[in-house]
Amino acid sequence: MIRMQEPVKTLQILVRTSGLALSNLSDACYAIFLRYLANSDVSTKCATLRALSGLFIPRSRALLGVEHSGVVTDILSPKCPPQLQVEALRCWKDLLLTEEERVESGNAKKRMESNEDITLSKRISGDQDGDAILVGGVLGQHSR
Repeated sequence: MIRMQEPVKTLQILVRTSGLALSNLSDACYAIFLRYLANSDVSTKCATLRALSGLFIPRSRALLGVEHSGVVTDILSPKCPPQLQVEALRCWKDLLLTEEERVESGNAKKRMESNEDITLSKRISGDQDGDAILVGGVLGQHSR
């Protein structure tokens, strides 16, 4: 008797390396991580959240894309596995702490002053803390 095995589910991701450069490497990683986040395995999703949070630290605006896609809402819903929720909270805590440290250390102001494209009016408005406010706002709306 021949036993049929279940087909092994694999995740295939195609990345075109022809246009890949250091300047768009984080965009490619972001796209790959979002594909892995769609995987049904909880441990894979937890690892993916850790990887995504590593991208959110230097590029906190990427968190908006995840928020708009409904990932944050899905993770915090009652149907989500508890271990994934705990991992998400750990990642988001680290992200908030990193943003707080960046603002408190003055790195945001130093980076803004070194960028010649930022006008004086933007410097006066305090726009250097916009990323920290963005992270707090996105995550704060889910803290009911």
